[in-house]
Amino acid sequence: MSDQTFRINAGYILPVTSPVIQNGSILINNGRIQFIGRENDCPEVAPHQVSSYPNHLLMPGLVNAHTHLSLSNLKNKTKGAICFVDWIKEIILHSNSMTDLDEKDAVKKGIKKLISSGTTTIGDISGSGVSMELMRDMKLRGVVFLEIIGFKKSMKNDQMNWIDRFLRLSKSNGQVTCGLSPHAPYSVSPQLIQSAYHLAKSEQLPLAMHIAETVDELEFIEKGEGALRRFLEDRGKWEPDWKPQKKSPIKYLESLNVLKGITGIHLNHMNDEDLKIIKKKNMSVVYCPKSNQWFQRKGPYPLMKFLKNKINVAVGTDSLASNDKLNMFEELTLI
Repeated sequence: MSDQTFRINAGYILPVTSPVIQNGSILINNGRIQFIGRENDCPEVAPHQVSSYPNHLLMPGLVNAHTHLSLSNLKNKTKGAICFVDWIKEIILHSNSMTDLDEKDAVKKGIKKLISSGTTTIGDISGSGVSMELMRDMKLRGVVFLEIIGFKKSMKNDQMNWIDRFLRLSKSNGQVTCGLSPHAPYSVSPQLIQSAYHLAKSEQLPLAMHIAETVDELEFIEKGEGALRRFLEDRGKWEPDWKPQKKSPIKYLESLNVLKGITGIHLNHMNDEDLKIIKKKNMSVVYCPKSNQWFQRKGPYPLMKFLKNKINVAVGTDSLASNDKLNMFEELTLI
């Protein structure tokens, strides 16, 4: 053993893959765990450092599968249970007024909150990619998904050029990796969704998308009507060539052949056919319990349907624009 060996003793150790160990020890050498077990069974070495926590439970760090660190300055600044489109407008106003320094400050605040509540790995959606370097600096692990937005066909080339720049400048390493996130079916053109998906596949990048989050989205994809249609028109982002799909968001994305192996965020509104597609395409799902509570969304989340169909489900907090904390333990209490 080198002088980089250290030992942690704890009243309880939860390995996750095996039962709780009472009065346990973990022996670590050069960043690798050499031993996990009862304290009395720990190998006799002269560790560089011994830390003891007799009244604590020691466990692996938690994973927050979905958040937006750049919105961490918005705690208590947006209203819950309002029209989803009005909430989006508040987010846009905030984002447009945010400087680069403001964004870095928000990301740092979010990371500190995550670490303080036991989260060590995250999936962050970022419009700029700035969280990548800050996550590395502050010893957080995970994936930074570059957020891609552009419903008009004419926006595709600019967005693909931005993705190319992000991937060139933000090299993945073992701690933090790059991913892509076409925002949602109502905010990204089918052409741009397909281009981002094929790029992600060719570069072996993870891809995540907000899907079927609200009833407004269902109405928009099926009928091309409602609050989201008006929102796009008011902002000059409407694409006149886009046609109502007369199907659910999942079936729409299936028709674009962009679902295989991706992560669907939210998926609050599912029917039986959607579930079959999700399973067939080997998708993962991210459930954000407190965000749903914050919006006062009606109806039960289809968690048990996902689990009964052996669909992989992860949990996330979403952002402090739709949550009062970034605490995964609180999310888990709502499941």
